[in-house]
Amino acid sequence: MRQFLGILRARRKFVVVTLGLGALLTTGVILAIAPTYSSTSTLYMSTPSTGVADTYPQSSTAGQRAQSYADLARGPEVLQRVSERVDAGLSVSDLADQVETSVVEKTLLLRVDATAGSPELARRIASVEAEEIIRLVENLETPSDEEIPAPIIALLADKASFNPNAVAPNLPLGLGVGLLLSLVVGVAGAVLRDLLDTSVKTSEDVESMTSNAVMATLPYDPVIKKQPLCIEDGGGALAEAFRVLRTNLQFSNLDATRQTILVTSAIPDEGKTFVAANLAIAMAKSGRSVLLVDADFRNPGVADLLGLENSVGTITVLLGRASLEQATQEHVSGVSFLATGPKPPNPSEVLDTRAMRDLMSTIRAEYDVVIFDAPPILPVADAAILLTEVDGALLLTRYGSTSREHLRQAVLRIETVGGRLFGTVLNRTPRKALDGYGYGYGYGYGSTPEPARPRTDRSETRVRDVRSGRRVKR
Repeated sequence: MRQFLGILRARRKFVVVTLGLGALLTTGVILAIAPTYSSTSTLYMSTPSTGVADTYPQSSTAGQRAQSYADLARGPEVLQRVSERVDAGLSVSDLADQVETSVVEKTLLLRVDATAGSPELARRIASVEAEEIIRLVENLETPSDEEIPAPIIALLADKASFNPNAVAPNLPLGLGVGLLLSLVVGVAGAVLRDLLDTSVKTSEDVESMTSNAVMATLPYDPVIKKQPLCIEDGGGALAEAFRVLRTNLQFSNLDATRQTILVTSAIPDEGKTFVAANLAIAMAKSGRSVLLVDADFRNPGVADLLGLENSVGTITVLLGRASLEQATQEHVSGVSFLATGPKPPNPSEVLDTRAMRDLMSTIRAEYDVVIFDAPPILPVADAAILLTEVDGALLLTRYGSTSREHLRQAVLRIETVGGRLFGTVLNRTPRKALDGYGYGYGYGYGSTPEPARPRTDRSETRVRDVRSGRRVKR
């Protein structure tokens, strides 16, 4: 039951939309149906008695014959005469659908129910039908000997009624049934969608696919669209989640004085650049020297996120056009940054060179923490090449986007090249999926301060001049 309620809570938008569409569709169908009016007349099947002793047998005979006349009243001959008398352009088949005759249980009453598109026509049909039944009984029951009375006669007990209110469609009943069916469809659809949904949404999904613990669950915060970097102290639940990630990474390798971490994902658009940049900032705030390296030569994005230059970087150093110190930029958060530089035509071959391995060894010796923002691991081989030179990888998954199969294949790729997986990060998790827990004390969503924009003024961004090696202001 808890799992079922959790599915409904997670898919409540689908259920509500289905319920709303069902209500609109039901209302439209009901309004499109032409109104139907009804009229009822009642006949009494009388049994003329010749004596008290004969009353019961004759009544029993009348009751048995009443059902027969109810069936005969809907025969083609009777309905044809009714059609001719009503003169409303109704065929015998039309009247067969509009006229019902039945015997009231345990009585000698024969009831005629007629429906039509107007109350006047319904009353006219019921009245004529009753008259034709009386005529039918008279023709069949009158003996040839005029001195012998008819054993059964039909008398008009109630004239055809006039009801100005339509009996169909019934808007409240139809709407209620439509809403009930829509609710059933919505709930069934929500459960079916959840069963067919193969995307990662819980820590249990991640752990079952990776056999590793979730290092952090990053909540989705709409503020990141305007301010993607958690620079200010405090910073709300998202900043606290990065502090949790920083702590977990430190405990993942207690014996190491320096760390090289590769941030990657199974497929594109999982938020790896965002996570790598904010993790670097969180690491720098702990007092450690941090270098953030954009190792995605195919689609570099860290420079734009930090507001720095991407024209000089790793490729520039590998080509011998600048030293590592000259190509490194400083961000206002205290993070050092090494961009990609010019885009190479063969990124995988560049990464798998002695020069690249020597550069990574030099970087590791100069900084406490080096974070590589690598390409997704499944589409290209770049991240797999880098994995052999770093301490471990941080695998990013996006809530409701990364499939379980993609995640499994990504872990298999890491294991195949002999890489180490520190753990996974579940990114962009909705608030409703956080199970009500927060990150620390005083960092609830209700008290999230408005983060300040990073200072991206070129006059405040310091880079080293490639030619002279001096720090200059740009």
